[in-house]
Amino acid sequence: MSARNQRFYSRLQLAAHALKKISDRQLLDVAGVTTAQMSALALIASEEASTQTLLAKRLGLNDSAITAMMRRLIDLDLVERVRDDQDGRAWLLKLTQSGAETVERAGAAGDQASIQVDALLGEKTIATVVAAMELIINELD
Repeated sequence: MSARNQRFYSRLQLAAHALKKISDRQLLDVAGVTTAQMSALALIASEEASTQTLLAKRLGLNDSAITAMMRRLIDLDLVERVRDDQDGRAWLLKLTQSGAETVERAGAAGDQASIQVDALLGEKTIATVVAAMELIINELD
């Protein structure tokens, strides 16, 4: 059975979309942000200093998408831009107090989508699927 005959790409997109919808609903209810926004907040929280360019690279997004996302997160008072002490021309992204509380709330709530996938597929199947996705990500680029 080939990937084409099994409509692999289509099913992969549908599965990713279903998981994103579940995660978005949960995160919006608990923390007021989407999955993509939470990913950005978590990366900013994990770095001592983060730039939009670094964030775009780590999230696999283009600069314009990160710029729009950062504007929304700044408007929500979750992120702030501060001058880089090392380079006065550069701006760094930092979480505000509200941003840190949002990351904490989201983490404390757990990830319902992951819990559902764990129960549905089991550890062995998840490991196989993750290995397959890693191959696709790293070898088809």
